[in-house]
Amino acid sequence: MTDVIFISQSQMVRFEEYDKLPLDRLELFRNLVQLRSVYLDGGFRSHLDVLNLALGDPCFHQGSDAERRKLLDIWHLPGLNGVLVASQLLDSGFSTKVINHFDAEWDRLVQAYEESSSPPLVAISTTFHLSWAEVKRITKRLLKLDPDMKILVGGAFANERTINGEISEFEKPMRKYGISYLLHGFNSESDFMALVTSLRSGDGLETVPNLAWIDEGDAFRSTEKVWQKPTLGERSVLWDQLDLPFLNKTVQLRTASGCPFECAFCSYPKTAGGHFAGEVGAIEAEFERIASLPGIEQVIFIDDTFNVPIGRFKKILRLVERYSLQWYSFLRCQYIDEEQTKMMKDSGCVGVYLGLESANDAVLANMNKRATRAQFQRGVSLLKKYEIPMLAAFVLGFPGETEETVEENVKFIEQNEIEFYSLKEFYYMPHTSVHTKRLQFGLKGMGNEWRHNTMTSERATELKLEVFGRVKNSIYIDADTSLWYIAYLRDQGYSLEQIKASQSLINQMMARDNADQFHDKADLLSAIQKVLLNRTTPVRRGAPAPASIVPASG
Repeated sequence: MTDVIFISQSQMVRFEEYDKLPLDRLELFRNLVQLRSVYLDGGFRSHLDVLNLALGDPCFHQGSDAERRKLLDIWHLPGLNGVLVASQLLDSGFSTKVINHFDAEWDRLVQAYEESSSPPLVAISTTFHLSWAEVKRITKRLLKLDPDMKILVGGAFANERTINGEISEFEKPMRKYGISYLLHGFNSESDFMALVTSLRSGDGLETVPNLAWIDEGDAFRSTEKVWQKPTLGERSVLWDQLDLPFLNKTVQLRTASGCPFECAFCSYPKTAGGHFAGEVGAIEAEFERIASLPGIEQVIFIDDTFNVPIGRFKKILRLVERYSLQWYSFLRCQYIDEEQTKMMKDSGCVGVYLGLESANDAVLANMNKRATRAQFQRGVSLLKKYEIPMLAAFVLGFPGETEETVEENVKFIEQNEIEFYSLKEFYYMPHTSVHTKRLQFGLKGMGNEWRHNTMTSERATELKLEVFGRVKNSIYIDADTSLWYIAYLRDQGYSLEQIKASQSLINQMMARDNADQFHDKADLLSAIQKVLLNRTTPVRRGAPAPASIVPASG
C-alpha cells in the first residue's frame, strides 16, 4: 500500500505551447523565446530538444511516458525534496511513491494510485513554481484521474505567498484547483510528517503547524504560522532503502540551508530565516550511504553558499576526497585561495556556479554583493589554473546599471575566457532589500517590468541579446538550467568537450534566430549529431516502467 505519492517536479516551460507561436507575430513573444530556445523543425525547441532532434528522436513533449523517460530533459535530474520526504516518512512507517518528473512518470503515478488499497495522499512540491499556473495544470490532470483525490500543496511558492499576503488568501485557489491541504512553512518537513500522522490516526488537524485546509464541512481553516528550523542531518537519508527508479548517475545533496549574505535582489535570506549549516559528521554519514548506491558517480551540492564558512568548507573537501565521486556546487569565488582550489580539484570538483551578477564595482555595491571585480578575477584565475570548469551568471539591469557597466561584463567574460556564462534580467520583488531603496534608485514597477534612474527592463532585455552577440570566448547556457544543464549531460554520458561543442553549435543556431534566419540550420544540426555520436551509454537502473495507462497529453 502507498500512503503518499509525492510529485517532486515537472516541466516548468511548456514547449508544446511554443509550437503554436507564429513567426509573423514574433515581436509579441520575442522575449519569451530568444536565448531560451531555438526555432527548429517548425517550432521553438529547448536546447535539450535540439539534442533530441539531432539524435533522431522526437522532442520531449511529443513522446509517450515511456519514451519521455529515454529523451533528454533537465527535469529528469533527481530532485532532492521528494527523496527527503520519502526518507522521513519511511523512517516513521509510511510508504511513499516519489514521482520525480510528473511529465514523464504519469503512468507510474497512476499505477501507484490505483494499486493502493485506499487512495493515497498526493503531494505537489512548488519549489520551482512562480505562479499558480503550474499547480492548476497538475491538479487538473490529477482530478481527472480521481475527482475525490486528496491533494496537498506545499513548498517554496506556497511559503512566499505568506510573506506579502495573508493565509486567508489561500482559500480561493484551494477551492478553485481542488486542493485539500496546503502547507506554507519554509522548512515544512516536520509539518508534513505531522499532517500525515494526523490523517492516519484520525486526530484533528488543529495541531499541525503552517496548515490551511478545507474541512469535511467545506469550511476553510488554518493553523498558526510557525517558524521551523531546517532538519539538517537529524536523520540520515535512507538512500539505499528507497524505491528511486529515476536515479541514474547523479544525486543532489544539501549540507546547509539559508544564506549568510543579503544580496539586495535576492529573497532567499528573508524566506530562509538565516543560515544553518549541518555538522560534517552528518555529511559523512550521508556520503557513506550515497557511495553504497550502485552507479552513482556525481553529487550536486545545492547549498547556496557551499564554501562559507571557509573552515567548514575545508573539512568537507577532506571528507569528499575519500570517495571516488565527482561534484558540482555554487561557489563564492572571492573567498577561495590556492589551497582551497587545489583541495577542490583533488576532491573531484568538476564544475562550479559563480553568481558574479556584475563585473562593475558600483553595481556590486548597490547589490550588496560584498565583493569586487578584482576579487572575482583572482578567484576565476585560480579556477582556471586548476582546470575547474565554471559557469558565471550575470544579472543585467540592477539599479545603477548603464551601457558602460554592461560593457564591463562583456570585457570580464572575454578577457578571463570563462567556459560558460548565463544572462538574466533583474527581477524586482517586494520582499528584497532593494525595495527599501526604491525611492533612492527611482525604482518603479514589479517583477520583470520595471524602470529606474539608469535603465528600463526593456533596455535590459535588448542588452542581453547584444551581449550574447558580442561574447566570442565563452559559451552561453540558458539561465534557467545553468550548471545543472552541464551536470545532467554528464550524467547522460556526454563528455565536457561534447557539451562545449554541441552548446557552441546551439549558440550559433540562436545567433541565426536573432538575425531572423529561422529556417537555415540543417548544417548545424548535422554537426551536433556528429558531436553526440560518441556518447558513453548511460547507466539505467530501476525496474522496467509499466505500460502507459493514460495518454501523456491527458
